[in-house]
Amino acid sequence: MATSSSAYLDIGDYLRAATNQETASLLGLNTTLAAGVAAGALTLPVASSVGWAAGPAWLLDGPWAERAQLTGAPDGATLALAAPGVTLAHGAGVSISQAGPSGALAEVILRASGWIENYCRQGGPGDRALFALPRTERWRLPGPRAWLEPDGALAVRAGHFPVQTVTALSVETAPGAALALDVSQVELPSDGRLIELPPSALLPSGAIAPPPGLSRGGKGWLSVTYTGGPVTPGATPYDLRQACIWVVSELLSQRRNPTGAAAVRMGSFELTARPRTDPTGDSLLLIQAKAALQPYRVEW
Repeated sequence: MATSSSAYLDIGDYLRAATNQETASLLGLNTTLAAGVAAGALTLPVASSVGWAAGPAWLLDGPWAERAQLTGAPDGATLALAAPGVTLAHGAGVSISQAGPSGALAEVILRASGWIENYCRQGGPGDRALFALPRTERWRLPGPRAWLEPDGALAVRAGHFPVQTVTALSVETAPGAALALDVSQVELPSDGRLIELPPSALLPSGAIAPPPGLSRGGKGWLSVTYTGGPVTPGATPYDLRQACIWVVSELLSQRRNPTGAAAVRMGSFELTARPRTDPTGDSLLLIQAKAALQPYRVEW
């Protein structure tokens, strides 16, 4: 059983995009959940079980995409799974699909989604997802992610933006000595890339100066718990979805041009895979995808 991963499209999204890519050979079972299921479910109620085969099936459910193992289809409305079933809960309407004779469209969508996350560079290893989810991060203070301004205010550059809510902030000034800060005083600039706390919020009750570890010359560790990321699960923005469509099409187009050549000619057919003047070697599809992803990308 594969662990969960991100999907910024599902099968229906890509098919409706009318990309002119051949997809029939990449799809066997292609259906949706007819009702929600809990984590650990061994049966899935589906709109149709046509085309099922024993083997892997992909559930493309935003930040909770996963792979399950189909073992049977006892009727036209249910699929049976091998233990341990699905590892996550899923709602009605979630896309479920299997591979066709030439590959798996769902797996290509997951690869494209991973490419987008690595290109945008939010978060860090193990959590590049662009979905707005609760996260806890720990940063060295001072450092590139957390520092004190000259006026004594605390600034934190969270791994995922925009930051929507902050539920906890603490500073460890010595091993085992953590100071909880008042998150009710948190300020979030309009672009949501910084968390700021005024100097008054850094003072322990009754103190007139912050602890030594909270001076600009002190050293410590900052822990922040927050919800951040540009994509609300279930409401992926159109520009991000379009970028994912372009990346999926780029991956699928490699079937026609597996060598990545700048031009391919076969009889009367000619394909130019990328602009001849582009020094990066990117195709037009990737150039368009990268342009659409700029608002989501970390540049430093």
